Order: sequence, then structure tokens, then C-alpha cells
Amino acid sequence: MHTTTVEYEPIDLTPVFTAPADIMEDPHEITLGQRTLHGLPFSFGTPDAAFAIAAPGGAPVTVAVSDEARWLVFAHAVLEPHLFEGGSIGETVGAYRVVFDDGESVDVPLRQRFEIGPTPRKWSGRALPLDWGQTPFLAVNDAEHELMDRTCGRYDEAGARLVEIEDPQSRVPYVLPYRFYLWAWQNPRPDARIERIELRGERHTIVLGALTRSVLDEEPLIREVARETLFTFADGEADETVSIEVDRGSSTYLYKIARSQPHPGLDVSSWGGTRERDDIGYARIAAAPSATVTVRRGAEVLGSFRWRDLVEHGELAVSASVTAKLPSADRSWVTGEVRDADTGELVACRIRFESADGIPFAPYAHHAHINSDGGTWNLDIGGDVRLGAHTYAFIDGRFEGWLPDGEVAVELARGFTYRPVRRTITVGPDSTRFTLEVQREFDPLARGYAGGDTHVHFVSTKGAELEARAEDLEVVNLLQTQWGHLFTSTEEFSGRPEQSPDGRTIVFTGQENRTNMLGHINLLGIREPIFPWCTGGSEEADLGGGLETTLSRWADECHAQGGTVVLAHFPVPYGETAALLATGRLDAVETIAFDHYNMNEYYRYLNAGFRMPLAAGTDKMTAEVPIGMMRTYAAVDDPSQVDYWAWSRGIKSGNTMVTSGPLLWLTADGAPIGSVVQTASGSTVQLAIELETVFPVSEIEVIVDGRIEARLPVPEGATRHQVEHAITVHEDSWVAVRCFGRDAAKHHDNWERPVFAHTSPIYFATAGEYAKTDEGTLRNMLSIVEGARRYVTERARTNWAGSATQRHGQADHMAWLVEPFDEATRALHDRLAAAGFEA
Repeated sequence: MHTTTVEYEPIDLTPVFTAPADIMEDPHEITLGQRTLHGLPFSFGTPDAAFAIAAPGGAPVTVAVSDEARWLVFAHAVLEPHLFEGGSIGETVGAYRVVFDDGESVDVPLRQRFEIGPTPRKWSGRALPLDWGQTPFLAVNDAEHELMDRTCGRYDEAGARLVEIEDPQSRVPYVLPYRFYLWAWQNPRPDARIERIELRGERHTIVLGALTRSVLDEEPLIREVARETLFTFADGEADETVSIEVDRGSSTYLYKIARSQPHPGLDVSSWGGTRERDDIGYARIAAAPSATVTVRRGAEVLGSFRWRDLVEHGELAVSASVTAKLPSADRSWVTGEVRDADTGELVACRIRFESADGIPFAPYAHHAHINSDGGTWNLDIGGDVRLGAHTYAFIDGRFEGWLPDGEVAVELARGFTYRPVRRTITVGPDSTRFTLEVQREFDPLARGYAGGDTHVHFVSTKGAELEARAEDLEVVNLLQTQWGHLFTSTEEFSGRPEQSPDGRTIVFTGQENRTNMLGHINLLGIREPIFPWCTGGSEEADLGGGLETTLSRWADECHAQGGTVVLAHFPVPYGETAALLATGRLDAVETIAFDHYNMNEYYRYLNAGFRMPLAAGTDKMTAEVPIGMMRTYAAVDDPSQVDYWAWSRGIKSGNTMVTSGPLLWLTADGAPIGSVVQTASGSTVQLAIELETVFPVSEIEVIVDGRIEARLPVPEGATRHQVEHAITVHEDSWVAVRCFGRDAAKHHDNWERPVFAHTSPIYFATAGEYAKTDEGTLRNMLSIVEGARRYVTERARTNWAGSATQRHGQADHMAWLVEPFDEATRALHDRLAAAGFEA
């Protein structure tokens, strides 16, 4: 045989294949014939003549080669499971003798768990698989890690998909994931022809399944570390339909680079951004020099190239539609900390890093791309957040991890009260330690207001605490609830405030109780769970479930425990809203985003005489919104001591301001928000308004009885602005102020919520007790109450088969359900009559 120039070539073992496949466990699961393992070609046998075996004391197995080789790659294993029964690691179990044409030879010992190991055994009757954690130190098994499908998969693999790779050993029920170990032997005489190889078994039987030779000056089983590789596409986006395949190596998913472009009205660093372009992506590739990298869009091949060519040239025109480029591979492990510029205190914050090529880097233990840029509802929640194209890590003030050498952009944010930071650091071998600073701009707590998020799901208590500290938020209301057969945050409930060690942040686990028609209600500050969390069937409660209770009954239980009742995302679901308002069961109504319809409904009820505080929460259910992006600032008694109950009292008092960015403060003749100011008809009231904002704001709107009474301009670029405005009061009325981000700016969260702030009202009474009414609103409320009552009596599932003893213990379940609606009807009729309208 003459010397060939192929890179890798299987050696024909057919003459020595004498053992059938059934010498192994589960032979029907063994793949034979021509195989590619770790990008290398191997030739296995047939079921009847599958392997060569060398038993102890038996004759050597002689394999003819008659060719040159720089490397030999053996697919072999020890047949007996002696190691799994207490055998010694490192004992010699066999040997290869490599004999050259000139008669010289090299003896190569095979040591247990060094060059070779036992072929795996079944897991039956054991807590752990026998082979797990006992593969050879110098070989790899024949099963490769593969990326899971990026967008599709089984429901029960949702958690495993976050790992990205499919690990065969994690499968349940356990299957034998491999049979052989691949061990690469480097020939000390690469220019000498090998005549034959002799295999001997010593103490144990050696199974040889395949043998491949290489003439390349590269290690067959690669040791190269992955590096970032940029791809530019001329024919479409760098989206999840594109895959990068490496035959002798590995590649991650392709991710779009994160470099952002200015966003109209929200060109604020550290608050996310849209991508500058969608046609550039990157993958982390580890490959042998001889590897072929193939770029596909779905099943279509867009182009391919040899890895060695890209390494040599740095950039390749792969095809008319794809260009590949290698950024510098130089990198350093950095450590750093973030401190308050005034106090020097180590502070939690939100942080991200970006290379000059737009590639994001995350501190270790955080994500550069949360959930591979996929959706995150109840998945991968906590520790990180994605705002548009940018993923941020929540850190406690310290970070470390790999960064590319050279200039790296850093973004820092700490809520609405610190100046956002975007700066450049220079990383290199002599520049690996960094201290970054954030500057406090505003201090609501010093004004007597504590910030809280009324509505958070899925995160842990500790995760919520860290995220709140990083967003300079004092209070988080983590809410248990039910989603069909899914119950969330059950284990987080303690019935008491959970305070951070520094005493500045509080997490309280309450509940969002929900029905599909009547509405959702937040029960804050409860000491005991209030069951059921959801009722009335899907989609909130279980499919086909009955209506067991109402929002009014939940509110009563919450108040009996001293809790705070907030109608979630007012006014929808729009069912029991009117009944709750009419009977005084609500302490506040919640906004999760500014919407003119929802806010105008709020104004309608204010105009009907209902003095109702405004609260705000994020309704966080994904990793695509930070805790506190919507928040409630409520007046507290003692700003020096953060107290959950004081914050709750502030909500009930009506002295609140809600915001998704700007801070907006209001007094009327010195009276704070929520006050009822006694004033004569026709008198003038002086409003004092103050704006503090890290987001650009164009104007402040003064809202009187639901109409825009004045638009007060804000100087361009102003972060602080004070203005006074006089209004004339002719009758009982209310006033509030609001503002929006410049150019209708929206956040980069998953709902693209507007940047805005809105105070709760100040009320003016002109003849003693505050009294305001609107006949049309009251009559509309009567219709809503009637509709909700008829839903209960005529449409809701209330027909239990057999006897059903309800939690409330009342004999007449229907009467118990409708009583609050009848109470609301009477209250509305009384209001109409008191205002002089026909009841």
C-alpha cells in the first residue's frame, strides 16, 4: 500500500472483527458501519462481526497498516466492568505495539481510566449511572454534545433547553449514551511507515471497534478554546433560522450583535436599545484547523469554509451572501466593583459590557443572551434582564469574568434616581481591576417617599431583593398565583416582610387572586394565604373549574388581616371593578403602563366622586422587564427607616406618585398629594410642581377633572425643573399632574411601555365634605354590576356534581356569591339619590 495524502482515513479492521455486537449491553442501540465521531471518520463492523477483542492471555490481535501516520485514533474500551466493582484506577489492562517497516517498535500501555475505560453499563437498580464521572482522563467518549433545537422541543425539556446542549447522560429513563472511548496517540516517528499494530489484553478484555489514522499536524481531538466569530449576511437577518455547523469542533447558536442605535425620545444609555443592524451575528466556535464550517439558513447551505483559512486571513468572503470575520482573540479575566460616587459605598446595580465589535459580555454567572434571545415567560427569570437588544446583569456591587482586550463599553444603571452611565474601559494584561462609580441624582426617600413595585411574579425572594437594590427600590410585592395547573411562588410565602441585611429593601410575598371574567386583585401584606388563588375555570384557574368566590370576598379577607387591596392593571379584566369601587373595598387601583383608555376610565371614576389612589407595578412575568420599571412612590412616616407597613399606609392615604422614569411631585397651597383641600368656590389655588428625571421630558400636563388644564414646557435637557401654576376652583374637583418622555418615548421592555409619571389627585371641597358625582358614570357602573352579577348567576360554572361543601361554609353558595353585587347596587342607588338623581 502506498502512502496516501488524506487527512483522516479509517483503517480496515474487517480481518480482525470476530466478536458480535451482543457482547455489549443493549446491542440494538449500537451504531455500526461508517460513522463520523467528533468530526473524524471511523469504520465499525457489522452485527455479526462488530469488534476485535483481545482477551488476557490470548493471542495478540494484529492489524495491518502499511502506511504513515502522525496520529492514530483508537475507538476502544475495556469489556469487563471491574472498575465499577472497585477496581484500581491506573492499572495496566492492555497494550498496543506499533511496529514500523524497519523493524523498530513502540509499546503503548493502556491504563484503566487513562487511555481507556470500561464500556458503560445500564443504570438499573442504581441511583447513579456507573460510568458517570469515570470516563478516561486522556480520551473522550464517542457521544458528542449537540445543540438542542433552538426554537422547538418537548414541553418537559424546557428547563434542559436552557443548558443549550443535549447531555445524553441526563436522559431519563437512562440509556447507554456511548460504547467506546476515542484516544489519540501521537506517533513519535511520523515519517516512518507503520507496518502493523498488535493489541494485547492484560487482566481484562480489550474491545477495539475502529481505528483511524491522520497525516495532519494537528491534534485530532481538538483542544482549542472557542472564540467569537462574526458573520454578516447579505440576504437576510442573523436570526435563529441560521445555524453554524462545525464538523471537527463545535459552535454555539448564532446571536445578533448588540450594538444599538439611538431610539427616538429614549436615547438614554443603560436602558436598552434597538439593534443598529440585524444582518450581523456572532457564534463562539472551537474548531480544528482542518475543520469545515458550514453556514445554513434552515436547510439551505449559504456557504462553507476551512477554519484554518479564516484563522490565517482574519476575514473571508464565504459566499455571495456570507462574510466571516475573526475579532482579536486576546482577552483577560477582570474583576471590578461599583461604588456610590458620594458615599463610596459598594452598591448593587445593573451592568453590561460590549466589545468594539458589538459583542456583549456578561459578568461570570450571568447571561449575555437570556434564554438564547427567546421568550422568557416563567423561564430563566431572575439575576438578569433583557431590554431590547441588551442584556444586563444584576450584581451586588462586584463583578468578574472574561473581557476582550482593548476598549470595552460599560453600561450601568441604578433605577430612576442615579445618573445612567456609559463609559469605556481599556482591558489588557496590566489592566484587569476596575472601580466604577454611579452618581445619585435624586433621593425620593429624603422627600419622604419610598418606592415599591406592586406586582411581580416568578422571581425568588432573594432574586427580587437583589433586583430591587440594583434599581434603587425599597419595596417589592412578589405575588403567588395560579395559572391553570401551575402554582407559582408557593414556597416564597412567609406572611411577613423579608428585609435585606442592610434594612433598605423589603420583599413581601402576597397574592394576585384572579378570575377570567370578574378580574384580578392584588392582596398585599397578608399574614395567611387566602384561598383559592384563582377560580372560575381557565385560563386563570384549572380547566373546567367552578366559581368558588369573588374579588369582593377576597378583598374582605385581605382587609381582615390588615392587608392592602389593589385592583391589578385597572380596570381590566373589567368585571367586578365597579362593585369593588362602589362598596369601598379597594385601597388603590394599579397601572402597569400608561394607556389613554385605562387612564380615562380612572378619570371617569374620580369624576364620579370616588377618591381612589393610583399605584403602579410591572406585572413582571419575564426577564424582559426589570423590577420597578413601573413603581409606586408612597409617602412614609419616617424616611430614615424603610417600613413595609408605612409604605402600605402611604398608598391608602392617597399620597402616591406612579412612574416609569420621571419623578413628579405636587402640592396645592402646600397640601400634599391625596389631601382634601377646603377652599371657597371661585378661589385660586397655587400648584407647586417639581420634576426630576434621567429621561428627557418636554412638558408637564396639569389634569383637572380629567381634562388637560395646562401644558407647562420643560426646558430641553433639563433634569430638574420647578414650576408653579395657579388654577381657579369653582366646584368640588380634583387635580393631578402627569408627564411623558420626549417624543412619546417608550421603554425597551417586552411591552414597550411609555415613559411617564402621574400623581394621584389632590381634591378640592368647596362646601364642607368633598362631594362630586357624575350620573352617567354611576349608571354605567350599575350596568357593569348587573352584568357581573348575571355572569355569576347565569354563565359561570356553579353546578357541582354531587354535594360540594364550599370553603366559606354557607349553605347557599349562590346567595353568598351575589351578596357583594347586591350591596354595590344599593350603594350606587344611594349615591344617585344623594346627588338628586332618580335612583
